[in-house]
Amino acid sequence: MDYASYDPKKVRLHVVVLKAFILGAAITAACVVLAFSSSLQSFVARASIYAMAVSGFYMLEFLTTAVYNTGSIDDDSFIMNDLELHAVHVASLAESYFLHKHWKYHYISFWAGLAIMLASQFCRTLAMYTAGTSFHHYVQKERSQKHVLVEHGIYSFSRHPSYFGFFWWFVGCQILLQNAFTLVVGTYKLQGFFQARIEYEEQFLESFFGERYRAYSRRTRTWIPFIE
Repeated sequence: MDYASYDPKKVRLHVVVLKAFILGAAITAACVVLAFSSSLQSFVARASIYAMAVSGFYMLEFLTTAVYNTGSIDDDSFIMNDLELHAVHVASLAESYFLHKHWKYHYISFWAGLAIMLASQFCRTLAMYTAGTSFHHYVQKERSQKHVLVEHGIYSFSRHPSYFGFFWWFVGCQILLQNAFTLVVGTYKLQGFFQARIEYEEQFLESFFGERYRAYSRRTRTWIPFIE
């Protein structure tokens, strides 16, 4: 951690404590419920794992930023303020609950969804770690002195590995819950969001790094469907 770059004015500690408490309580409650659930093929078990995945995602966003990009940390680094994403979480659980009444869970969807979800979370966290001070949750319109073009590690596989990680994390979660509607509609909306964001962001990246970035983008895919 680069404590010298830490700006306490951007971090309301009571907000951080409250968010961390909520996430910790959610993970603890989900673990207890999962421990007492009768089967992994039940809605309760899958909903508990989903709750742990979502809470863990938010927690890792803050932790990774705090450790590897200390100068950018603020009380919104959990990225928990997206109301639309919260609505998706509720819709995901609702669909899984009602569909389960008519459509039995299959063990393949559980293990496939869990594997995709965990691998994708690893990719996103690894992307934040690898980029370090060059990673930001928001598109940077001006280049800072610490902003460098990262081409090594996971960035040699995908030029936007954090977006890649989140996209496939969402897919894995929906497969785990065995959702059909939310999977199709959600991936469609998410693909459109990332396509627009990447096009917008890469305008600035090309202005920052010129031909070097253009060459990098030509040889490195995103691995998000229909986004080169």
